[in-house]
Amino acid sequence: MSTPSVVTLARVALRLHRGALVTWLAVVVLAAAGLVWLRSLGMPAEILGPPDCGLQPDCLPREPGVDPDLALHLQLSGATVPILLGTLPVAVAAWAGAALTGAEQERGTAAFAWTQSVSPRRWVAVKWSVAGAVVVAGVGLLVPLYVWARSVPYMAGTPLDDWTVQPLFSASGPATPALYLLAVTLGAYTGLLLRRSLAALAVSAGAMFGAVKGLPLLVPHLWPAERVFGWDRESVPGKAWVLSSGPVDGQGRTVSMDGCYSDDDSLVRGCVEAKGAEGFETVYHPASHAVPLHLAETALVLVITAALAFAALRLLRRRTA
Repeated sequence: MSTPSVVTLARVALRLHRGALVTWLAVVVLAAAGLVWLRSLGMPAEILGPPDCGLQPDCLPREPGVDPDLALHLQLSGATVPILLGTLPVAVAAWAGAALTGAEQERGTAAFAWTQSVSPRRWVAVKWSVAGAVVVAGVGLLVPLYVWARSVPYMAGTPLDDWTVQPLFSASGPATPALYLLAVTLGAYTGLLLRRSLAALAVSAGAMFGAVKGLPLLVPHLWPAERVFGWDRESVPGKAWVLSSGPVDGQGRTVSMDGCYSDDDSLVRGCVEAKGAEGFETVYHPASHAVPLHLAETALVLVITAALAFAALRLLRRRTA
């Protein structure tokens, strides 16, 4: 019996999971349409008040005349969309664990496919590649659409255009498609490992939730930060991602600010100097670090994904040796 081609195996994989494929395509189309609408909503929106104060309460008029389009666009683009983009990988991982490999291992259909002149590694590689390509292609379309939908005139030159907010940062870069690829790989590996769809669903979702919450905590430390030392706390450039700021002594040890908080900078300085401080140290990422941080985060996610894929192939080789 001749070995089926990769194209044939890809068609079989798509047919086996056509329900998930149709659902994913519907999600991508609806999300893309929603982002186009979001862009049209934010284009005419205006900040009512001095443009240099953003949305500070004392800068906006008190009467019920605040632009409702601005409030809705700000809520959706600044919170709802990035949170959805960041948490949907949990559902993708759960599907991959339960349906992509878990159910197949549980019912034994994988072993049947392997008897049809298809090696285990070939079948698994094709299935995972097809699922990963479809998922990444969809998210790869939504990420630039989201950036475009958020880049509207009222944000230009205001504090609202803040790249340092973690959900906005991750949702605006290549790490998001990489995260979805990790979700597919993690879920598929868990299903292969546990051989039970329900158990794989729960473990995959839990592990991916941990990854979604934990990986952003590492992002500020993936690229060398810059430091400013001195008594002038205004020397940090605008739109910088401040990681830490506080008084330090001559050995670089942190000095407590307890009892030194005041609106008068001279009083603050005198208080912390009495405790041994020699200046304020601020650790930050300037806006020019945005691209390196995006690339470093993406590289980290891809390395984890590759490690999981390698572990899966080793597991498959031991089981079928």
